[in-house]
Amino acid sequence: MEAQTGSNVLVHSMLSQIRWHQPNAEVNPLEYINLPRWYIHWRNGRRMDHYIGNELDKRYSEHTTDTESKRTKAVVDLVIQAYSSQEKSNPTPKLDPTFRLFAIRQIRTFFFAGHDSTSSTICYILHLLSSNAAQLAQLRAEHDRNLGSNIADVVALLSSKPQLTKSLPYTQAVIKESLRLFTPAAATRAGKPTVSLTSDTGLSLPTADAIVLMVHTEMHRSPKYWPRPDEFIPERWLVGPEHELYPNKGAWRAFEHGPRNCIAQDLVMVELTVLLAMVAREFDFQNCYQEWDQLRPPGGIKLYRGERAYQVENGSAHPADGYPCRVFRRTVR
Repeated sequence: MEAQTGSNVLVHSMLSQIRWHQPNAEVNPLEYINLPRWYIHWRNGRRMDHYIGNELDKRYSEHTTDTESKRTKAVVDLVIQAYSSQEKSNPTPKLDPTFRLFAIRQIRTFFFAGHDSTSSTICYILHLLSSNAAQLAQLRAEHDRNLGSNIADVVALLSSKPQLTKSLPYTQAVIKESLRLFTPAAATRAGKPTVSLTSDTGLSLPTADAIVLMVHTEMHRSPKYWPRPDEFIPERWLVGPEHELYPNKGAWRAFEHGPRNCIAQDLVMVELTVLLAMVAREFDFQNCYQEWDQLRPPGGIKLYRGERAYQVENGSAHPADGYPCRVFRRTVR
C-alpha cells in the first residue's frame, strides 16, 4: 500500500476512524450526541469498503483469469482462493454480493487488529525494556550471539534465514511478558443457559442472556495466578514447571484460547521478534512523561499500579497521552 512513503485511502480512513472513536460513550450516553463524529465514521466506513471492495474485485478477476497467479498468503488472496474453491462447479464472473460484503467487513477487522493492537504492544515492549536495563542488556546480548554484532546485516540475514527468529527465546519471552502486563485487548463471549462461571469465592454465576467480558490484564496481574504479578520478569517464560515463576496453564490469555483465539498470533510473534532484532540494539527510548506533565498537568489519574504509561482505550488499549518519548541512536563501540 506504500503508506510509509505516501498517502493511502485505507490507512488514512482507518486512523481517522480510531481518532474519532469515543470510548466514553458507553458510560456517558450524551457522548453519542456528536453529529460530526457520526458523519466521519460513516464517511470513513464508505471509503474503506470502497477500497477493499475494489481490491477484492481486482484479485478475483486475476484469479479467474489465471488460477495459479498470486498464490500468496495475503488475507485478500486467501479469501479469494477459499471462495473460488467453493464455487468451482458454478464459477461466476463477479463475487457474490453477500459474500463480498462479508469479506469486506472481515478484512477491515483484520486490518484494524493487525495495526492497532500490534502498534500498542510495540510501545509497551520498548517502554518496559527502556525501564529495565538488565533485561534490555540480556536481550541485546542474545541478538549479538545469534544475529552477529553488525546491526546493518540483520535485514539481509533474517531475509535469507527466517528460521533464526526461532533462535531468540529471550526475545520471545520479553514479548510474552510485555503482553502479560499490557494486553492490548479484552474478549467477550455469549453466555449460555447451560454454562455457569465460578467466582474466586466459589459462587456460581449463570451466564444465560449475558455477555461475559474477560479483562485479560486483570487476570494477568492477579497474584492468585502469577508470582510477583506487577514485575517485568521475562525469565518466567524460560523456567521449568518446578520453578515458582512457571506460568499457570491457561492464565496467559493475550491471544485468547479455543476456537475464538487470535488467528494471527504466530504472525504477531514473528513481527515483534523481527522488529526487536532490527531496533533494540540501534536505538534507545526514553519516556518524557515528566516533561509532558509539566506542560500539561493531568487533571485526573496520574498513576495506575505505579505506572504513568497506564492503558487507555483508543481503539485497542494504548499508553496514556500517546506515550511522549525521545528516541536516541546508539553509538556502539
